[in-house]
Amino acid sequence: MKKAIHKVEVGDLVRSVKYSYPSDEVFMVMDVITYSGDEHHRGNPLKTHEISLKLWEVTEPLDHTHYAPSNLYEII
Repeated sequence: MKKAIHKVEVGDLVRSVKYSYPSDEVFMVMDVITYSGDEHHRGNPLKTHEISLKLWEVTEPLDHTHYAPSNLYEII
């Protein structure tokens, strides 16, 4: 059973769905960041979503991480 993306937790595995089809790349969630009520990011379209994920692609070195909006990923 898949969890809804808004229930994502550190350690969950996710994949990208940003182009209407699932990607073969698998990422592990390293951190979950929320921006609700953060005036610093007001007006920045890359930071105004509710949840960001710090992701690590499981085939890459551990220090190779990036941040992405949670709405571009699904939990697998």
